[in-house]
Amino acid sequence: MRTERRAYTLFEMVVVLAILLIAGAAVMPTLQSLWGATPINAAADTVKARMAQARARAIAENRPYRFDVMDNTGTMRVAPDSAEFWDGVGDEDSDSTMVSTTDGTGPAPLVMRDRLPNEIRFCGSQTLGTNGQAQQSAGGGSWVCPVVFLPDGTTRQDAEIAFTEAGHRPFVLRVQAATGAITTGN
Repeated sequence: MRTERRAYTLFEMVVVLAILLIAGAAVMPTLQSLWGATPINAAADTVKARMAQARARAIAENRPYRFDVMDNTGTMRVAPDSAEFWDGVGDEDSDSTMVSTTDGTGPAPLVMRDRLPNEIRFCGSQTLGTNGQAQQSAGGGSWVCPVVFLPDGTTRQDAEIAFTEAGHRPFVLRVQAATGAITTGN
């Protein structure tokens, strides 16, 4: 004769909870490392997207485009590589996209200013010479031009764009001059 079991004992519930707590404690560091990388990955995606826009515009408009960053801030800017776009015009604090041409002909140049997610800052972005040595390092709060995309899709020099979140190692994007390819690395 079998009797039906209608409830669990207190001991059985405590054992199941202990197993769940142990499993949760083992999984928690992995989950935290995944969550912790999200802002820096979002920043990397934003920077790569802006550089891709600059490269595409350089090719489409047949003129060089600059990608500048302001060191020790999260601010970046994309515009054609000519004095009319880099003489202080458009350096206001607001994010903006200019859609008018200077001469009234041709496609409107892309002039864009963007910011990284909160608490993420550019640090030590630089261009690299043919020997791999840094030629231009960033100063505090000043514009640095690590990348100029040429009409053929290449860049003038290899470059590294580094950014970081407080308390973390810098995340580095590298741009290869010969191809304009962007790779990631730390």
